[in-house]
Amino acid sequence: MILETERMRLRTWRMEDIQDMYDYAKDPDVGPWAGWKPHESLEESHEIVSRWVNNTDENNIKFALEEKASGRVIGSIGIEPDGKRPNIDGCRNLGYVLGKNYWGQGLMTEAVRTAIDYAFRVLKLRLLTVNHYTINDRSRRVIEKSGFVYDGTLRSGSSIYNGEERDLCCYSMRAWEYWAMRAKESGFSLELPEDIDRGELQAMQKEFIDVDKDVTPFGLDPKDMRFDRWLERSVAWRFVVPATYAKSTLYILKSPHTGPTGALDLRHYLTERLKNGGGNIGYGIRPSQRRNGFAPYMLGLGIEKAKAMGLDRVLVCCDDDNPASAHTIEDCGGKLENVVDGLRRYWITI
Repeated sequence: MILETERMRLRTWRMEDIQDMYDYAKDPDVGPWAGWKPHESLEESHEIVSRWVNNTDENNIKFALEEKASGRVIGSIGIEPDGKRPNIDGCRNLGYVLGKNYWGQGLMTEAVRTAIDYAFRVLKLRLLTVNHYTINDRSRRVIEKSGFVYDGTLRSGSSIYNGEERDLCCYSMRAWEYWAMRAKESGFSLELPEDIDRGELQAMQKEFIDVDKDVTPFGLDPKDMRFDRWLERSVAWRFVVPATYAKSTLYILKSPHTGPTGALDLRHYLTERLKNGGGNIGYGIRPSQRRNGFAPYMLGLGIEKAKAMGLDRVLVCCDDDNPASAHTIEDCGGKLENVVDGLRRYWITI
């Protein structure tokens, strides 16, 4: 297994890496920052590398950090069970260490970004956590640059190898937060329909109608209304709706590269009808832009809007015979509650 960055390879450990590990792990300024004692002999490094090479636990992944220029292993990064959240499905903890000679070059930020991508795109985690001791400002900067959310400081959160208790700064990233972050980095945003070029928006509406029997989300369908009337209705539904409906806000997924790319309908609350089908969020990618990986971007951004609205979780549904939509919801952290009358009902914690 090899993950590539600009300057490094994240790969599985090999027995020939023992000397490289010892070279960085013996440094008294390396291990104690992460809570472990400096290695006193090559045999200590041999024992650890051997254990990692022979590891068969799929929940405990250890990568060697190989510098491309030299071919040397200069640190490690792991994705392993979070001992503080043992009963949370899809949760892992990120840990890392880097040789002192390589500090201050942005290498760990580069490696962490790649590990985060792997955690959410390949392992399909729902929650990734990371911690640092209060004295470790270098690790704090890496964590903050990487987009993690600060959860708080756990006093006497752990003890290090010599028994000293240390406070632990705790951070986490939910799957939907990951996709919203990557969406913004790629230039995507959710905009109100009145802020989108009229001609571009009408062209997307027509494409949906021409390709799909039923336009999803429901709010994007003009229902044979004139554009101006449809737009007025879209704005009005944020404030007043018929008795059996929920107030909702329609957003358009926009990119400087692809223009209007999809639409998302965010219902402000759940009616009985929406609890049984429909949920808080309905979304659809423009037919010509499907299979480009944009759906989790849009759903992640939509859940961010729901958070700003004050919701603490959202219900997102899809047909049982729509695996693409199911994968998108699961990618964003959806936890399946049940399948009712051919409808998959997922809850996503905000």
